[in-house]
This record gives sequence, structure tokens and C-alpha cells, in this order.
Amino acid sequence: MDMTFDQYIQNPMGIKNAVFSNREMYRTMYRTKWDAIKLRENGMIDFVQYKSKSDYFLYIKIPSEVVPNFYYDVVIRFYPPKSEKAPLAAANLDKYNVQFYSNDPSFVFTFAHAFSKNDLFINDLSTRMSKIALKQKAVEKNPNNQVGYVKSLYFAYLEMKNKGLFAKLSWSTAKTYDKNLLLSMIVPADIKIDQRQKEEAAINKKKRAAKAKPQNTQKIPEEPPKLFSKNRPISQINPISSKSKITGKSKMSGKSKLSGNMKSKP
Repeated sequence: MDMTFDQYIQNPMGIKNAVFSNREMYRTMYRTKWDAIKLRENGMIDFVQYKSKSDYFLYIKIPSEVVPNFYYDVVIRFYPPKSEKAPLAAANLDKYNVQFYSNDPSFVFTFAHAFSKNDLFINDLSTRMSKIALKQKAVEKNPNNQVGYVKSLYFAYLEMKNKGLFAKLSWSTAKTYDKNLLLSMIVPADIKIDQRQKEEAAINKKKRAAKAKPQNTQKIPEEPPKLFSKNRPISQINPISSKSKITGKSKMSGKSKLSGNMKSKP
């Protein structure tokens, strides 16, 4: 299947298939997600450009949306259509056909076989893909074996647009394509998936531990203020001595007159 990157974004199933009805929904969702990732990464996305006589290869590290400091290896190959040489003289890569590689779980478990069958997989990188994923159709996740959206590939497209990497001028400092060098930069898909599962398991374990930790929200009652010293004799609590006498009442004020031996409060 010949397809440009723009065509993949417009309809991953190809122009011969029905119009992709959920295109706008995916566009909005992926843009929102990518903006959030870029903010988290402080706008720093690593990539390397390679160029052969007629082909262009972009290696880009796409951050995981779920696992912090975890990155997927994504590669896009741009090559001119066999039946048309005009793109070679074009100023950008818009008309070039594309092939892909990603060790993103969605690509590996759901679409690797479909991409390979439709000539959308980079054969040079087949040793870095799961052999099972390339040989067996994803019966449960993709029973019709159709090419579909892969989040890491969509993110790569958005970053290329943002960085102006479709313009050939931006490839002036590209390195000479070396298959072995590119392979050395890519973690095999089986290993990457295993790393991803372990990282996610560790995150979930921490979350469960945090939820299981008892939350002591009950307030400890404050100790009532002490009205007297523990060392103070009980007999001294009343400032009026038991020897004090009430001798009478004033007719004018009606108040008690206190007389006798008053002890001062210690």
C-alpha cells in the first residue's frame, strides 16, 4: 500500500477504504495528549535525522503517556514512489511514501502484522520487532488485520509538523543513513515491552501501597487547660480559708461582708 504521512493521518486504512469517520475526534484527542506530554517534557523531544541517496529516515523518541521517563523508539522512512520521480525535486516530503517502525505496545500487539502485510513496515528494522507480531495476525485486537492509528506515530507526525521537519531544508545536517547504526539505537520490541510492563507494575504497586496506608484523619483532642498545679495542696484551691466567717449582711447593699482571717492566695 503506497501512502504518504498525510494520507495516513487522514485515513490510516488507505484511500481505497471508506472515509474515516472519527478523524476529527482522533485529531483533537491526540493533539491534546501531545500538548500535555510536551509540557511535561519541557518541550524537549529527541530525534536524529538520516539520509541516503533518495530516502529520509527520522528516528524519534516518543515519551510514554503513562510511565514517566520512558520512551519508545519510532522510525519513519520517507521514500519516493517508484512510478514518480518528481518528489525528488520537491522542496518537502509531503509526496513521499512512508514506512514505519515503533516498539510502542499498540504497534507491536495490534498493528505490526497489518503494517507489514501492507508494505508499511521498515524491513531494515525487522530484527528489532517481535517475530510473533510480524508472523501472526492480532486475532483478538485486530481481527480484520487493518492498518489503524498508532498513538506514537501520530505524535511523531505532530512533532514533525511543529519542527518543520517535512521541509527538506531541515535535513541539511542529516547523518548518512547506516542501517547498523540505526539498529544499535533501537531497543528490541520484546525487551521494550518487558521494560514497560515492569515499570507500570512498579507504579501500580506504589499506588496500591498509598491507598492501603491508613489515613489518620481523626483529630486528637486537645488536653484541657490545667487550672492548678499538681503540686498544689487541695486545701489551697479555694482562696477563702475555711476559717473565714460571714458575719452579717449590709442592709444598704445586700452584699455579704467578709471578715475574719483571710489567707492570701499562694
